[in-house]
Amino acid sequence: MSLDTTALVDEITRKVWDRLECLMDPNRIVLGVSNRHVHLNEADLATLFGIDALTIFRQVRQPKEFAADQFVAVHGPKGSFPKVRAMGPCRAKSQVELSRTDCFTLGVKAPVTQSGHLGAAGPIDIEGPLGTIHLEHGAMVAARHVHLGPADAAELGVKDQDLVKFAFGGQRGGVLDNFIVRVKSDWVPEIHLDTDEANALGLGHGDFGKLIRYLSPRSESR
Repeated sequence: MSLDTTALVDEITRKVWDRLECLMDPNRIVLGVSNRHVHLNEADLATLFGIDALTIFRQVRQPKEFAADQFVAVHGPKGSFPKVRAMGPCRAKSQVELSRTDCFTLGVKAPVTQSGHLGAAGPIDIEGPLGTIHLEHGAMVAARHVHLGPADAAELGVKDQDLVKFAFGGQRGGVLDNFIVRVKSDWVPEIHLDTDEANALGLGHGDFGKLIRYLSPRSESR
């Protein structure tokens, strides 16, 4: 069996096992850890790379979404990251998702907000092989969130934009509040944390969190 085939079999086996575990306990949801990355709209992609679509490096857990082959540099007043991966497909608005530590390195002020909610996002520059763009409202720190499909949300008794709480195990495990429930027809259950949050609790991609209680969206700050 070739190395590529073995890796594919291992990946399929892992995904099937993950899904079986989640089916046995729907409150137990797999974790995805998000490193810094960019989302680009089609116009900005053309400016930076001279192409009309990102190309797929690796599929991610959510259907139709992928890590792209393309990398950019991002620049702030104090520093830069020379190699930041783009995620596909293209979005309506370009944005740069950072951790709080990344923001200190770059010298940018970025709000904690949901993806696509860029009204208060900070200014940042993105450089590609063919050009540079400036986003006046593009730098953000992604709010903790959990992806669910409609059937998953119904089974858990939650709806889009509710706030929930998750417990994580391990030597440095703990409980984190204020995960925004995000529901979409083709999504599968997945918790998202950034690298700062995951590192603080000693967590990695593929670990699990357990939904332990619900928070009222009317009484909790977002």
